[in-house]
Amino acid sequence: MKSSVFILFILAAAALGISAQVKPRAKATPAVIPSIVPIKKGSRSVAAAKIETGRDGVVSGRNYANEKLGFGIVFPDEWLIAEQAFEAEMKKQGYDLSLKAPDSLSPAEQAKVNRAVKGVSILLTAYRGLPGATDNAVARISIEDLSENPQIKDAVDYFDAIRAMYKTLQLPTDFTYSETKAERLGKMQFGFIDTTSKEGKKRMYATVRRGYAIMFTLSYTNDDDLATMRRILEEGNFELKKP
Repeated sequence: MKSSVFILFILAAAALGISAQVKPRAKATPAVIPSIVPIKKGSRSVAAAKIETGRDGVVSGRNYANEKLGFGIVFPDEWLIAEQAFEAEMKKQGYDLSLKAPDSLSPAEQAKVNRAVKGVSILLTAYRGLPGATDNAVARISIEDLSENPQIKDAVDYFDAIRAMYKTLQLPTDFTYSETKAERLGKMQFGFIDTTSKEGKKRMYATVRRGYAIMFTLSYTNDDDLATMRRILEEGNFELKKP
């Protein structure tokens, strides 16, 4: 199995201090949070400047469209979509949102995970509240090129590979993960797994299309946010074509 399938491990393991959980240092929350797409209350589609967010993805207001992968989704009014420079700006303010191996792993496992991080392509990060807020929810869309993993045909294969990888690592005792599951949302069938830890809960949806694994990962504590994520995917356009 190629190391590239570690991407979902990296995005999944909230208990290991990775992924989208926001960990502020001992510093007051800044008065101004930079690099957030402006939100206009009550509008489903904001006529804002388009923001490039990774590989062939475009944000306009709360709308994200990726013509190469053929899908588009819309976040609710109260959600904030980060610009490309957002993580760097937040790090200056005392918040580290980067993907990296946690200290809880052995040096060999840390090196293994950090090598895998390099293959992660984050297309979008969105927050229900400003980073550092309590009871927040964080959503990330990411992709992985599966050309070197021809044995992975669908999302079930992908999650099964990740679960097999979990078994090879010495995970924290509070970290648990579910069996591979599937759910139809709208016209799409997604594979998913859940993880829980002292850091909170995480739901990872995935689909495989056009040679890529596409992940929709939600870090949350409130089940209402999971219901929102399910609705976002249910209402998404997964038949998007180039104009």
